[in-house]
Amino acid sequence: MVRNSLSGLQQFVVGFQQEPFYVGIDVHKHSYHLALRRADGRSLSLVLPASSQAVVDLLDGLNIAIGAVAYESGPTGFSLARRLQDAGILVIVAAPSKIPRSVTPGAKCDRLDCLKLADYAAKGMLKSIAIPSPQEEARRALLRRRHMLVDTVRRCKQRIKGLLLFLGIDEPREIEHWQIGVEEVLLDLPMEQEAHLTLESYLRELTFNQEELRRVELQLKSLAKSEELVTNMAYLQSVPGVGTIVAATFALELFRPERFQRSEEVASYLGLAPVVRHSGKKTPSGRLVPVGQTRLRSLLIEAAWMWKSKDSCADALYRRLLGKTGIAQKAIAAVARRLAIILWRLCIEQRMYRPSMA
Repeated sequence: MVRNSLSGLQQFVVGFQQEPFYVGIDVHKHSYHLALRRADGRSLSLVLPASSQAVVDLLDGLNIAIGAVAYESGPTGFSLARRLQDAGILVIVAAPSKIPRSVTPGAKCDRLDCLKLADYAAKGMLKSIAIPSPQEEARRALLRRRHMLVDTVRRCKQRIKGLLLFLGIDEPREIEHWQIGVEEVLLDLPMEQEAHLTLESYLRELTFNQEELRRVELQLKSLAKSEELVTNMAYLQSVPGVGTIVAATFALELFRPERFQRSEEVASYLGLAPVVRHSGKKTPSGRLVPVGQTRLRSLLIEAAWMWKSKDSCADALYRRLLGKTGIAQKAIAAVARRLAIILWRLCIEQRMYRPSMA
């Protein structure tokens, strides 16, 4: 139920039906806190059940012009945004890191949050992130599940090594690169019976996650061969050092690449654009800010090392940058930025890679 009188809402909008209203929503799992902002700057807040249809029905029932509806991106996804778009309402899904914040801490509650969102939207201070379609969202979920399993497998191996360290047992040579048959070697290590049971539990967990990772990777490879992605995958993998995982991650995370107008926007989206802090006559070299697609950024940096080793033009680019900076990490990050821009251009221009692009 709406925690506000409908008559009060009707009285609030009387006389302003021809002026645009701006709506801010603080989205939660069980409730939506909604704020309506009139053209004269006055606002009214209310609470709705967590239902996209309830929001659309309320706005349609008020018979008012909606300038925009704004809410923060979060764990509730994009179902509300897509439902509002279907109703012909402009939606702003703002990244939390891009919403203006007060320098000094002040009062905070759901009501104040939605009021601020409505106010910022009316003043044009919010920029929306891209809203994926249900298919794009589902594909990204599968891809991110693969990355999650990779992290889980690595942590499982670290737990086994930590157990051996805690028990004062030297790590066998086979565990360094986790060779085939390492499980048998680990189980043959001398230790107390209870510690042996703990090790067996860790190994069972590792085996399960490795098998699950193999299944998800097979599903991703099948997805990469689908009609919608096979062409872009071929273009992306024409770059030396770019494999199936990097290409699939780039294609699925950078969905609809035509939405980027400039290469600088791509670099910023991936967190590969240096932030310049200029003051007076000093122009220090900017540093990378750890925002954006962190997983894709790390994969691109790994791919940049491979690209450099297989492409003489990329190697020359790396050496030139290394001579200027003197720091290998900075140079390879710049090479990764160039690689990301090349991959974006290949998707836009629908063609294979040429070494001269480096």
